[in-house]
Amino acid sequence: MKRITLIIFTAFGFLATAQTDGNLLTQSEATIGAVEVDTIKHWKWSGLYSAAMTQTSLTNWAAGGNNNVNVSGLVKQLGVYSKNKWVWNNLLEANFGYNFQSGGDLKTDDRLEFTTRLDRELGSQDWRLSLFANLRTQFAEGFKNQGDANYISKFMAPGYLTYGIGLTNASFKGLNVYFSPVQVKQTFVLDSTLAADGVFYTIDAPNVAVLNGGGTYRTELGAYLDIIYKKAFSDQFEVSSKLNLFSNYLDRPQNIDVNWEAIFIMKVYKYLSVSLQVQLIYDNDVLVQDTSGDGISNAPGTQFKQILGVGLAYSFGAFKK
Repeated sequence: MKRITLIIFTAFGFLATAQTDGNLLTQSEATIGAVEVDTIKHWKWSGLYSAAMTQTSLTNWAAGGNNNVNVSGLVKQLGVYSKNKWVWNNLLEANFGYNFQSGGDLKTDDRLEFTTRLDRELGSQDWRLSLFANLRTQFAEGFKNQGDANYISKFMAPGYLTYGIGLTNASFKGLNVYFSPVQVKQTFVLDSTLAADGVFYTIDAPNVAVLNGGGTYRTELGAYLDIIYKKAFSDQFEVSSKLNLFSNYLDRPQNIDVNWEAIFIMKVYKYLSVSLQVQLIYDNDVLVQDTSGDGISNAPGTQFKQILGVGLAYSFGAFKK
C-alpha cells in the first residue's frame, strides 16, 4: 500500500494546482453573497487539486541523517447551487501527507472535512436564515511518535459532526459570520480501544452513549460561531481565515472549543506561489499533554500545526476570467 501511494504522488512530480471559477479561496472560504446564476444548471463548481514530493538521499554524509521521501496532496472541491433566494454551498476538503524513511514511516498531514449550508435570504442578501452541517475526521491511523505500535487516532476516531440552524450575515465585503444559539456537536470515537482510553472524552462524561461495537459518541448542545474572512491585498498576496467557537450549555460552558485556521498565499512569479497554512485547536475534552511524565496524555492543551509550501500553480476552466 505504501509503495502504491508513493508511485501515485511521484507521478505528479511537484506541486500542481488546478483551479476553476476564478479565485478558489474567494469561492470556497467566502461563498455567501452574490452568486452568478447559470439559468440552465444553477450549479457553479470550483476546485483546487495539488500534489507535492520532496526526496532526500544521503551517502557517507558526515553530518548524519536519513534517506527519506515526503509526499503530500490536497483537494478542495466546492459546489454552489443558487436559485431565486436560495443558496446551497457544499465544500469538500481533504489533505494527506506521508513521510517514508528507513527508520519508519509516519503521516505528516491528515484531514477529511465536508461542510454544507443551505441559506434563505431574509429581505436582503446580507441576512440569511441558514441550515448548517459539518463533518470532520481523518483518513488513516495516526501515531504520536515514529515507530509506535499503538495508534492514537483513525477514521472516525475521533470524528466531529456539527449541525444546527442560525443566521448568516455578509454585510462587509469578504467577511461572513454565522451564529447559531442551538447547535449540536457530536464527537464519535468508533474504536473500542481509543474509547476506553478516554483521550477525547471520558466514558463517564455527560451525554456519552456506548455503541454495539464498543465505540462511543458524545452529544453536546450549545452556541456556535463561524467567522470567515477573505481579502486579496494585491494580485500577489491574499489571506483567508476561518474561526469556529463552540460553548457547550450542558457541561462547563465557560470552556470554549476553538478551531482557527488561516492560509496566506503569495504569488512569486506567474506560476510560482508560496503558501503558509496555520491551524490552532483547543478542546478542553481532548487530552494532549503529558504532565506526569509517564508517557500518557492526561491534560488538555493547545494544538498547533504549520505547513509551508512552495510550488507551481496553474488555473483553467470554463469559469476562468
